[in-house]
Amino acid sequence: MNNRTLVERARHAGLSLRWRDAAGEMHRVSNESLRRLLAVLEGHAPPPRPRTALPAMVVGVAGQATVLPLPPGDAGGRFRLVLENGTEIEGKLRLMRGHPALPPVGVCGYHRLEVGDTPPATLAIAPPSCPRVSRMCAGGSVRAWGLGVQVYGLRMTGDGGIGHFGAVETLARTAAARGADALAISPAHAMFAARPGQYSPYSPSSRLFLNGLLADPHAVFDTATVQAAVVKEGTAYVDTLRQLEDAPLIDWVRASTCRYQLLRRLYDERIAASPPKAMRDFRKAGGRALEQHALFEALHAYFSTRGERGSDWRRWPVAMRQPDSPEVARFAQEFAHDVTFHVFVQWLAATSLARVCAGAQTAGMRIGLIKDMAVGVDPTGSECWARQSEFLLGASIGAPPDALSPLGQDWGLTTFSPAGLRATGYRAFIDTLRAGFAHGGGLRIDHVMALERLWIIPQGGASAEGSYLSFPVRDLMRLVALEAMRADAMVIGEDLGTVTTAFRKAAGAHGIMGMNVLFFERTPQGMFKPPAAWSPHATAMTTTHDLPTVAGWWQGTDIAWREKLHQLPAGLDPNTLHDERENDRTALWSALMQDRPATAARGRSGEKPPPDAAGAEKVVEEAIGFVGRAACPLALMAVEDMLGLAEQPNLPGTTSGHPNWQRRYPGMSATLLSGHETRRRFNRLRAGRAHE
Repeated sequence: MNNRTLVERARHAGLSLRWRDAAGEMHRVSNESLRRLLAVLEGHAPPPRPRTALPAMVVGVAGQATVLPLPPGDAGGRFRLVLENGTEIEGKLRLMRGHPALPPVGVCGYHRLEVGDTPPATLAIAPPSCPRVSRMCAGGSVRAWGLGVQVYGLRMTGDGGIGHFGAVETLARTAAARGADALAISPAHAMFAARPGQYSPYSPSSRLFLNGLLADPHAVFDTATVQAAVVKEGTAYVDTLRQLEDAPLIDWVRASTCRYQLLRRLYDERIAASPPKAMRDFRKAGGRALEQHALFEALHAYFSTRGERGSDWRRWPVAMRQPDSPEVARFAQEFAHDVTFHVFVQWLAATSLARVCAGAQTAGMRIGLIKDMAVGVDPTGSECWARQSEFLLGASIGAPPDALSPLGQDWGLTTFSPAGLRATGYRAFIDTLRAGFAHGGGLRIDHVMALERLWIIPQGGASAEGSYLSFPVRDLMRLVALEAMRADAMVIGEDLGTVTTAFRKAAGAHGIMGMNVLFFERTPQGMFKPPAAWSPHATAMTTTHDLPTVAGWWQGTDIAWREKLHQLPAGLDPNTLHDERENDRTALWSALMQDRPATAARGRSGEKPPPDAAGAEKVVEEAIGFVGRAACPLALMAVEDMLGLAEQPNLPGTTSGHPNWQRRYPGMSATLLSGHETRRRFNRLRAGRAHE
């Protein structure tokens, strides 16, 4: 194969031939990398559709003409449109930009489109943008604000060492009583019941279902029933639960085992013989997707006990790799009790989550729960097993080499196949959005640039051997807006790092808010921007789960961890890093003092606090008020900052040494926000949001 043919194939598949690193230097993707990536992409490509046939889905915008990907000769032909509400519309196609086009359609939704003798297609008509925070919070005298929390870190008596949705509901009601309009939570995607050692919420088995460990048994069973089930497990079990609950860090393997042990007893004794109608209805509504997820969990547990190969469905016996095989059907019958257990777990989790969302709204939150959608899924998980043609099996996603990660990053996840998405009318993407929007008032999309492009790496290759793969960003953004409208929910896109101006502009036009994080809101000269200059199309934040807390940043806790774990960039002198942080402290304190309202300045010294715990306490309070005054329509404060904690939930680039996703909050969910210092920070935040 000559280079010209290879280049043409790569461009047709959406692969970039070159990429620019963080220093601005241009690199070329090797021919070998292109060949390996094309083997994956073309292996997932469906047969090409005839030029005269419509794709499975055409996506347009309400009130605008929709150009159809048909040959120009079809202009003037007739079309028939059946709207979701049953209304039928017939007419003639017009010509736009050299292609036939539909006249404007004013009704949003998924409609049936027929053009001539071609097979029908789905016409998705989206609103111009997602619901805006200003509309959702209209009528209030204070600009919207909320908290961000790691679900697993919350505490409740009897939780067995892992936070659950019951604790989230308690926190939501407490936060709402203090004026919060939203509560953003860490991803709650389904993990692997038989693989408790995998607990990063951003490495899920499926984004279509929920993490059973977050289910609150009290959402279905009364306290006496739950306590009786605990006691029946024996004294050693009860003692273990107490040890796990008292620990400062989560022991995921032991705590997960105990949680599923309790759920199994409740299922066996209270559910299995006669599932309640609510669970039967849930199972029926979940359909084939729910059955396949529950079946996968049972299969995964079965094969995981039979050697290392069993943990990856791609290494199961060939017949068991296919969800629709007769052998899998026989397994489902033989192990029906186990399959139904996993249906029960999903029902319990969904019921728990619904209670959280209802509780938040009842308590007065104008937005409610904001869920988090991970950028990809584990290729060995249930979603990839069930929908193999729709994911890029054989490739992983990550990031190219940069100053902080000279070898690049491989996240061990995979993503949608662009060709598979088009061939199925974006089915997998829409289903993922619907799962994310279910019950909540908002959705945060992790690594939102994935709507436009992702760095993909051939299986077994180094990150540097990857390339950017493009996605149909216009259609995907429109579908986000359509699903957000149907859920009446707002959308936040995680747009930190390398994001083009054009993408941010397009996202803003579609109502996908960006993220303005305190540490990154700087001028080209390195000075911190005043909050009035922050973007009106973004959410204001003190920090994120991947960044230092304000107290940790001020004290240099993150630098200390990097030094301890040898995570500093090659050639960087630690003293230089400490000097830079000291300069940044001076710049931040100067910005905080310059923007401080006169009422807050009374009795306070403008002298920069020392980089210790006492100094950090002063900085945290000032920073919360500062971010609260941001021009952004929504401000979200991490609970870690509201509590003045120095440790962050996750230290990116580490897999050991730092307790990623293991920290628990220092207090029960019901009283977590009641401390004197925390109440004072709430006062500063509320004052900031009321400030115009």
